[in-house]
Amino acid sequence: MKKEYLILIVIIAGLSAYLTLKKDDRVHYELPVMTALDTKAIDRVDITRGDTALTLSKGDKGWTVTEEKYPVDQTAMENILSAVKELKLSALVSEAGDKIRYELDAERAIRVNAWAGNTEKRSFIIGKTAPSFNHTFIMLKDDGKIYQADNSFRNDFAKNVDDIRDKLVLSFETETIKKITLEKDGVTRTLVLNAPAPSGEDKTENPGEAKGAWLYDDGAPADKTAAEDLLSSLSHLECQSYLKPAEAKAIEKETAQCKISLENGSTLSLNLFEKAKGESVAGLSSSTPYAFALDSYKAKDIVSYADKLLGLEKKDAEADKK
Repeated sequence: MKKEYLILIVIIAGLSAYLTLKKDDRVHYELPVMTALDTKAIDRVDITRGDTALTLSKGDKGWTVTEEKYPVDQTAMENILSAVKELKLSALVSEAGDKIRYELDAERAIRVNAWAGNTEKRSFIIGKTAPSFNHTFIMLKDDGKIYQADNSFRNDFAKNVDDIRDKLVLSFETETIKKITLEKDGVTRTLVLNAPAPSGEDKTENPGEAKGAWLYDDGAPADKTAAEDLLSSLSHLECQSYLKPAEAKAIEKETAQCKISLENGSTLSLNLFEKAKGESVAGLSSSTPYAFALDSYKAKDIVSYADKLLGLEKKDAEADKK
């Protein structure tokens, strides 16, 4: 038993000495500390991937992209600025600079430069996302080492102009709309909101004249559900993409398939045309100067609500019976 204890003590001592020596032989390094960054001062972000260069600029009306100054999607821009601001290194991955392995080669890497006026505030190169999807491999300017940065943010920068443009083409609060004018297939009708009484009471015997109901301009009751569904579908309308200049000019010369006008102190309008291409429908809105393509399912819903309010749905049903 004594021999066994002695052997066990010798083994423990040997392992302890090995671990101690291994620790002493370990290569020590310090990770670069990223300085605090005030993103409110950032007024330009350059993003380069391969032969594609994207410049995001901050102006009086917010962030824009390209010389045409297309508005940038606010959420997308917030994600980019957050990644620039919160860049934090958590590990040194490679000192040899194995760029291809980490997708930091010239063909696949994404170079980011953030500026405040003429002063460069942050510069780094983005590689692939780590297998854990919680980290991203990056390189810093004038530093050949490869680091692991916290969070997964490559997709926030891997965008083209169409991806990053603001797709919101119509926006309003539904309760502010007091008048709706619809035009389709030669039929035009106007709906007016019968505002509720100040007391909130309604003693009207005719349900069609109930306060808060939608009435046609001749006083006849309109389908309240269809009117509310129409406003809901339009209140935060985002397009699929924007049309190219040549396509936009062609659309402007065509006659709209469906016209919708809304009033809430000012006039908002949406015109839908025949299919632009594939499964999309072309559109023009008073809220943007750019012609756009709308997903067909969105256009189908909008037109179906308009048909109900115009009475065209009944006509189509009767025509099918005949």
